[in-house]
Amino acid sequence: MEALKIKYVLPLAAFIAVLLVSWYFWGPAGGKLTALNEGNFAQFAQEFDRAANDERVVLLLSPT
Repeated sequence: MEALKIKYVLPLAAFIAVLLVSWYFWGPAGGKLTALNEGNFAQFAQEFDRAANDERVVLLLSPT
């Protein structure tokens, strides 16, 4: 039973990894990720508001 779980978990993990890498390069943002800072916040807000009828995702990461 344990070997059966590993048999399915490893390919599933690989598949998810491929999907995440694909989404990163060719996803909704077209691979364009931006580090948000004071210098580009106005541009970010304008782009975010422009896509009001589309799906929008903001991922905030903190080093702490």
